[in-house]
Amino acid sequence: MAAAAGTPFDIPGYRIVRQIGQGGMATVYLATQTSLGRQVAVKVLAAERTPSEELIRRFENETRTIARLDHPHIVSIYEVGRASTGQLYYTLPYLPNGDLSARRFAEDQRGALNVLRCLAQALAYAHEQGIVHRDVKPENVLFDKLDRPLLADFGIALARHSDIRMTREGATLGSTGYMSPEQARGLAIDGRSDLYSLGVMAYEMLTGDLPFHGPDALSVALAHVEQDVPRLPPKRRAWQSLVDRALAKDPNDRFQNADAMLAALDEVEDELDGRKRRPPPEAGWREKLAAVPASLWVGVSAVAGTAVLLGMLLWPAAQNPADPTAAAAPSSLLQRLIRDDEPAAATPPPAAPPAGPDAAEQRAKEIAAKLESAAARAKAAKLIAPAGDNAAEDYLAVLALEPANPAAAQGVADIVKSLGENVDTALRKNNLDAVREGQQQARMLAERASLVGTPAWNDFLVARRAAFDTRLDTARKALDRGTVAALQPYAEALGADQPELLAAWRDAETQLSALPNEGAPVSDAGGPALVFVPASYGSRLLDHPFAIGRVEVTKAQYAAFARATGRPEARCREPMRPLSRLKSLSWRDPDFSQGDDEPAVCVSWLDAHAYARWLSKETGATYRLPTETEWLHAAQGIGRGDACKLGNVADASMGSRLIAFTSRYKCSDGFPHTAPVGRYHPSQLGIYDLAGNVGEWTLDCGVGAPVARLMQADACPERIFRGTSWRDGPDDEALTRRGAGNPDIGYTTIGFRVLREVTAESFPATMTASTR
Repeated sequence: MAAAAGTPFDIPGYRIVRQIGQGGMATVYLATQTSLGRQVAVKVLAAERTPSEELIRRFENETRTIARLDHPHIVSIYEVGRASTGQLYYTLPYLPNGDLSARRFAEDQRGALNVLRCLAQALAYAHEQGIVHRDVKPENVLFDKLDRPLLADFGIALARHSDIRMTREGATLGSTGYMSPEQARGLAIDGRSDLYSLGVMAYEMLTGDLPFHGPDALSVALAHVEQDVPRLPPKRRAWQSLVDRALAKDPNDRFQNADAMLAALDEVEDELDGRKRRPPPEAGWREKLAAVPASLWVGVSAVAGTAVLLGMLLWPAAQNPADPTAAAAPSSLLQRLIRDDEPAAATPPPAAPPAGPDAAEQRAKEIAAKLESAAARAKAAKLIAPAGDNAAEDYLAVLALEPANPAAAQGVADIVKSLGENVDTALRKNNLDAVREGQQQARMLAERASLVGTPAWNDFLVARRAAFDTRLDTARKALDRGTVAALQPYAEALGADQPELLAAWRDAETQLSALPNEGAPVSDAGGPALVFVPASYGSRLLDHPFAIGRVEVTKAQYAAFARATGRPEARCREPMRPLSRLKSLSWRDPDFSQGDDEPAVCVSWLDAHAYARWLSKETGATYRLPTETEWLHAAQGIGRGDACKLGNVADASMGSRLIAFTSRYKCSDGFPHTAPVGRYHPSQLGIYDLAGNVGEWTLDCGVGAPVARLMQADACPERIFRGTSWRDGPDDEALTRRGAGNPDIGYTTIGFRVLREVTAESFPATMTASTR
């Protein structure tokens, strides 16, 4: 796709419109994604910062991981790849409302509070996925069309050139004005470093200035390490405690996670509203408790221990209070059971029910009322929320009065089943938070209702295992190592109740660990040089990986096949030359001189199909022609730029021949017809001659034959070929050039390359790494 005037590169699938931003490491362009017709931003890393191949691979792998982040306040990454010049790029939504650096909040504390809360929520989610941003600053906070703040540039610095930014210890990473002391000193960092940077932003938003200054970057970095946290203006005193803790020099003195910072923001909001929060129980008492003599503590501990023991022995089982490690939360009973960051409200133990017929009748009425309420709430889909108005609480209340009540037990079992279905949905949508929450909720509810170990709970576990196994088996059969790796946190979350599930994931991960990386050269004994193409590559996703010929099948390779099989020569034509029918053209003599290292032409589809079957017998592996989808999957990294460097195309070297039929490039490579394979620039995967030299036969039928018949020689009256040839000029593009030909006729412009099927059973036993 053509780029805007003056743009020194092309990116397949995008039309570059104009430059919209420039930084020290990258340039941002506005582009149109042609397949969807949507505007996107394309960030291209600077050409002069050429990274090593190791860092390129690291950048691509890490960015694909980051692209899985799905949060309303994190900018998504659509695609990662390389431009025609080889520069790394990634695409993201186009957000026209600017970044945080252009906005002022010194007189708008509420606005600052809202932005900081959104960013803290984004960091909480990212940190939970094991991703540290490392460069939190106003320029990386963008606003969408609804004016919502979104955190951008997650982890992009991870793979930049080593003399600029690194992730290992001993090197700095981040923007000096916002970096944490440990960043400034080149030490290992974690999520608390991001919270420090967010604290710097909070100070800047409230005052319009950074907390630390210096004449140069080093001085500013040292100020972060050595200088005390400055005081805020008196009108901003509600924020001082938050800023002090966020900017603590020692990470252990800061907020230990983003949730703690969100709680502090809630306290700021309460103070701004005139509501003074009650300090946590430990605040203000630490010094007093420290002064208590140790001997007194021994006595108190003994008395308390005795009281707890008596309580455990004497308290009725049905009246046990909630687990003391579970914390209260306003949303639902189950969340109060599983949270551990807030103390549960002190609740006096329930009084023992009075004895006698009246009491029994009263309890029966209460149970009936609770069951009726639970049924109504369940029908209204109020299963576990809101607090005080959900079916789960009603059923648990019934079980507290009558532990063996079958209706309540069944009601809880139904809710557990529903929660399990929610877990499966979250798994399909790659929503790790929802998987973890749903699993925890189901487990806690089952424990409270004594369902663990019953058929209801076992059914829950079996269903979750089936859902996970489906995802895992699909990825394993496709040899999709990236998807298997991405399933690890889900395996760990679900494996807490089913260790065998985590073991299954480890087996799959071990099985795929021997797979080569994308673009790795591989081969079979006695087979051609191949390139490994993963199922997930670029912007495409297949249900299987494969290996494809590094170059097109050469005249020498085809001659060996013809000698071994006695294959007769097919009829051959030169496109757009009707008189070529009068000549006896063949792969041996296509009416122009060819070397043995040039691609075989005048080879019919039937010839190419027979060659692949012969090669399968010779190697013991399965070879065939690629489908159109597979060809395009492998060719998407074909590259852009000077067509004469990408392949052997129609140029001035053709002389005056066919001048009336063919537009030419102005260059001249000295080859009027075919050229030796592997002579021009390869694709990003290391595949040669996808552009130019010869078009290539594919397995597909030109008139829509059933897929099951594509491997049959008589399935189609026409077969599809893809890509450009030595006859194609500026009017044709390799990725869009498509034609059809008679399967029993060869053409002077069409050859082929082979595809080697890769399955869990056939790889890596019969395939080995090869050298290029």
